[in-house]
Amino acid sequence: MTVPTIVGAYAAMPQTIADREDFYQRLGETGWVDGIEIPYRDGLDADPRWLAGQLRDRFAQCVVTAIPGTMGRLADDPNFGLASPDEEGRQRAMDWVTGLVSDVQSLHEMVGHRVVRFVEIHSAPSNHAEPTALKASLAELSGLFAGAGLTPVIEHCDAAGGVGPGEKEFLSLDDEITAASDSGVHLAINWGRSVVESHDPDLPARQAARLAGAGLLGAVMVSGAGPQATQYGPAWGDAHLPLRDDEPTSLLTTDRVRSFMDAAQGLQAYQGIKIQTPADATVEQRLTMITSIRDAMTSA
Repeated sequence: MTVPTIVGAYAAMPQTIADREDFYQRLGETGWVDGIEIPYRDGLDADPRWLAGQLRDRFAQCVVTAIPGTMGRLADDPNFGLASPDEEGRQRAMDWVTGLVSDVQSLHEMVGHRVVRFVEIHSAPSNHAEPTALKASLAELSGLFAGAGLTPVIEHCDAAGGVGPGEKEFLSLDDEITAASDSGVHLAINWGRSVVESHDPDLPARQAARLAGAGLLGAVMVSGAGPQATQYGPAWGDAHLPLRDDEPTSLLTTDRVRSFMDAAQGLQAYQGIKIQTPADATVEQRLTMITSIRDAMTSA
């Protein structure tokens, strides 16, 4: 069975509506983009009906990521999160995820067919998350996701206690594995987020191999990181850098993409690409930068 390939289009999205529509159309015409990673804040888009029109009859393996809304909530509510030891904060996150699932169901009604298959959830809050709290949340949410026909995946982000100041500082991979045990929920490794945590460009492949060997690998996402400030963000930021060929400071090389994919052993439920592109890039240039990563992934 072919592993579906997802593109985190929002990270590379052009500015104008016309260019955005062209971008979605061109992604749909590639023949290899099976789904879009859709950011969830307090809704799936400022105009859900417009989004439905971009997805309809093009993409059937989309992923909703909860990270933008999770980080937005944490800015004002440091106890918010599915792994919060503060029960009220955990319940606020549970209610928010319930709203996310409801919004996905509404999107499907607008589209006229299912387009979202997976939901990426996260082990927030920052710096004081607890695996026991995450385990409880996973158990309580299982019926909600199953009833909506959605598969939850824990996306590992930079963990508290990493090499340098992190951006997310959620649970360690060890703790996420502990929380997910016996839940049936698998985990995703985002290359760039693991490098932000460790400053080690070889760590993502080791993590993917570990999860693959344990039967816990849900997804691999290719997204770059690097040690210098760039047009995309600060040094060691979660800035979704493109390949080194397109950004000289990026630690993401074609060889490292291949190693990452080899480590997954084809056991991932989906695989994805999420990079930023220059603000003034044309739609064609954005597609070329994304496709260069896909070419490295398929040559593994």
